[in-house]
Amino acid sequence: MRSRTARSEDIDFFLAQEARAEFQNFIFSSSREQHQQYISSQDCQYFIFQNDEIEDAIGYAILSGLTSLHGNICLVRIVMAKPGQGYGKQALRLLLDWVFQEYKAHRFWLDVFEDNHRARHVYQSVGFREEGLLREVVKQQDKYASQVVMSILEQEYFQQSGNF
Repeated sequence: MRSRTARSEDIDFFLAQEARAEFQNFIFSSSREQHQQYISSQDCQYFIFQNDEIEDAIGYAILSGLTSLHGNICLVRIVMAKPGQGYGKQALRLLLDWVFQEYKAHRFWLDVFEDNHRARHVYQSVGFREEGLLREVVKQQDKYASQVVMSILEQEYFQQSGNF
């Protein structure tokens, strides 16, 4: 797998993935204008993930906090077009390398819906630790959902980076 910086012409791919019914309860969606604004922001970075054999996008990720004085970078969103094939774990490893080796972050964090067990397992498998629970923080249809905050610190990344 390889990654590249996303471009404005990739927005249709983002919108198509965010519109998929199976993702509705697990990821937030953004408008075309919001994606364009974030792509242009110095505080955000979009990545497109591609399979080594084909040029087609197989997923994307959005990071924010790149200008944080505290070295905290947030994984805003990661979406894989074909979940369950190991691409998410590979993409996270690429992101971890980028965040800690290229951007020299101190902390890489995210929030994930409490009932998204698959994603939580993948995050834990690459070194993220659960920090706490944001109780009933998002309204989904007629109920509230909680989110788990997870992070990995730079010293944890470097201690385990030889294990990947």
